[in-house]
Amino acid sequence: MRIFLLSLTFLISTLVNGEPHPLRVVSEILPPFQTINDGGEFQGKAVDMVNAILDKAGYNEATIAVMPWARAYKKAQKETNVAIFSLAYSEKRSTLFHWVGALYALERSSLIGLKRRDDLNVPTLEEAKKFRVCSELDTHSYQYLKSLGYEPNKNLLSVRSVLSTYRTDNGGIARPALNLTLLNAKKCDYVTGLWSIYAYSENADQSLKPFFYLGQPSKPLVLHLAISLNSDQAVIDNLKTAYKTLRENGELHRICIGNDSAKLYERSCKATLPTSK
Repeated sequence: MRIFLLSLTFLISTLVNGEPHPLRVVSEILPPFQTINDGGEFQGKAVDMVNAILDKAGYNEATIAVMPWARAYKKAQKETNVAIFSLAYSEKRSTLFHWVGALYALERSSLIGLKRRDDLNVPTLEEAKKFRVCSELDTHSYQYLKSLGYEPNKNLLSVRSVLSTYRTDNGGIARPALNLTLLNAKKCDYVTGLWSIYAYSENADQSLKPFFYLGQPSKPLVLHLAISLNSDQAVIDNLKTAYKTLRENGELHRICIGNDSAKLYERSCKATLPTSK
């Protein structure tokens, strides 16, 4: 059985007696496709898809370590045979990883703030530069805002990723706690995040509002499984072959859709539809 590690640290594998580096996988909590259950296990549709790919590629002993996104991103950039999910593709990142394949799509992030702050309701992202935006380091949102001229440590502040989320009494996933604290304490004017998570089901907070959507509604954020550039070619090939097989035979899409009679995930799971006819 695969072991899931929930930790702020991650043991670094080294070469022993000339043996190749084992495959390691890193990720973060990203509801609703990547969550921690009451037993402390990492679960969700994305986790199930990655498990299927690992098993098909022959890496059923590989472990998944859950950690803050900036740390996971750095490991997947710098270390050998480290796969990462769920990573948004961008032109800037295109040459930084080997891209195994798409897993699912979500709406792009928004700038979210307190609804009572009428001063935040400015007409453009350019005018919003006079406010402080808090975003997790090395996320797509952080990099996107930086590309628009937002300045790190001035009007673009990085915040530590949160490894746990609040839960309501009936088990629903609530809003990221740290970002709410920052808003209420006036440490930030906006935070970046997926509005579907902040306003998730019964946890919707009438005091919050998405002020700016960071993208086009017709172009959702497609999240991928990728692997570090300096990985062994055999590992890269095995993962890509496994992904291609599972996508073309429809297995990845079946896992993604699951038991979704309400068709809540239909649009998200289009990213795994077979490409061949």
